[in-house]
Amino acid sequence: MTKDTRDPAYKAAVQEARRDADRVRTLAQSPSGIPREGAVTLLRNDPLTQGPKLFAKNCASCHRYGGHDGAGQKPKDEPSASDLKDFASREWLAGLLDAQRIDGPQYFGGTKFKEGKMVKFVKKDVAGFSTENKEQLKKTIAALSAEAGLKSQRDLDRRDAAMIAEGRAQIASDTMRCTECHQFHKPDEDATAPNLTSFGSRAWLIDFISNPAHQRFYGKRNDRMPSFGEDKVLDAHTIGLVADWLRGDWYEPPQP
Repeated sequence: MTKDTRDPAYKAAVQEARRDADRVRTLAQSPSGIPREGAVTLLRNDPLTQGPKLFAKNCASCHRYGGHDGAGQKPKDEPSASDLKDFASREWLAGLLDAQRIDGPQYFGGTKFKEGKMVKFVKKDVAGFSTENKEQLKKTIAALSAEAGLKSQRDLDRRDAAMIAEGRAQIASDTMRCTECHQFHKPDEDATAPNLTSFGSRAWLIDFISNPAHQRFYGKRNDRMPSFGEDKVLDAHTIGLVADWLRGDWYEPPQP
């Protein structure tokens, strides 16, 4: 017992077991209840339980989640891809379009796109936006983030419906210039960057994780990211769990 109390791995396992027990009790309150296969099935199909583990095992060699590996540990190596905490949220996109942050470790700093067209556009053009253009940028960010349909922003997106509609029009404007490289709700065979239609949605994220080298995304310009689905590294159910966790989409009981 003395040895166990001094063992970090043992203490971490105890904490995980307690979290799992608490989570099972929460999941048992869902409308479907406990399945015939038993309570352990609830955990196996729960994005909140499985997402951090899957991310740590399959994604954290390049990405971070709030600076750690998803499971709370900080990898020794520097990240070589973007930090995916709050991915597709307004805050995440605002950071991506910030001239001081886009080429940092949270975004493109560890990738081959560090000095690419997107970074140059943000550091030169976006950085020089007028006050009016900055307001339009906020609307553009809100519109693009709304494509994801994030549960955490559901009420905010509903409240800002008019602003989001205006932002969608701005995406193709001469100021924002997003559609010079990205496709957005209109076919564009000349698009060279990821398709922004439904950006960050569950379907978009599953397709991206499955095959980032697809023509809809990075194509031949893909920077080292494995095609987890195309190469059968992960099955569709597992990819769905990762996508749901990144999107913050899991069961929580209704608040009283």
